[in-house]
Amino acid sequence: MAEEKKKSLKEKLTPAFIIKKREEREAAIAAVDLTRLSKPVNDVATSGPKKMKDFSLWPGWKTAIVGLVGVICVIAIWWLYSYIAVDVMGGKSWLSSPPEVVSKFIEMASNGRLWQHLWYSVQRVLIGFLIACVTSIPVAFLMAWYKPVRAFLDPFVQFLRCIPPLAYVPIVVAAFAGGEGAKYFIIWLAVFLTMTVTIYQGVRNVDLTLVKAAYTFGAKDRNLFLGVIVPSAFPFILTAMRLGVGAAMTTLVAAEMSGTQFGLGFFINNQGNNLRLDYCIMGIIVLGLFGILLDKILLIIEKRLTRWK
Repeated sequence: MAEEKKKSLKEKLTPAFIIKKREEREAAIAAVDLTRLSKPVNDVATSGPKKMKDFSLWPGWKTAIVGLVGVICVIAIWWLYSYIAVDVMGGKSWLSSPPEVVSKFIEMASNGRLWQHLWYSVQRVLIGFLIACVTSIPVAFLMAWYKPVRAFLDPFVQFLRCIPPLAYVPIVVAAFAGGEGAKYFIIWLAVFLTMTVTIYQGVRNVDLTLVKAAYTFGAKDRNLFLGVIVPSAFPFILTAMRLGVGAAMTTLVAAEMSGTQFGLGFFINNQGNNLRLDYCIMGIIVLGLFGILLDKILLIIEKRLTRWK
């Protein structure tokens, strides 16, 4: 019986047998009546040609020009509304105009107060962000690698992630006696939760084909972790860092409500309480520009480190 199977297999591997099967397949395809087949959905005669959606990036100069036009349009609408509100209300507009905001920027930049507030905010954001990077990456990998760790930490991560930073400011202030540690902790917690969830999902979404291939070639857990898991999750780590910067910037105002006299978050909140919207808007714009700068720096780093993607 085994000899017959071996003989049959040899006959199927002969060139003559392969050519015969190919000719039979081609004859079967040629015998198909194409007129009886249903028409495709994309019928050019009825619906016109379909063009595939292009998801590629624009050239840099096009993106810059369109972005600049958008900024100019927003400033023009803001300027126009500030003057319309004056005419409708018959008095001073509640919204400061762009020239008023620019004048406040020049005033604070010339006397150095703006740079003092900015320096304190930059220091707090960077320290809280760096501590969060150091702590969130190992915690996320441990949660993804070990099920007991995930089962233990996941309820706390999900619970704290749903609480806005303003809610635990009083508790943190009491715990740290209102010092700089309170501000670092609030920023750290917001960034830590954002980065941990993002990196954890990145590790969990590693292609299982790569994992099976590694085990097939005899890889041990250490080789799998360093050779497959870490490189595959690296883009998610960089994405998590960009999201973490956004979380740090949005939490800065809450962090600087924990007792301080310097910082852009404190400045914006204080001027808003005093209804000085010209200073308030100026501080918001400076804070936003600082956040964009940090995001662009991380984006450049991400592009340089993930060219292999």
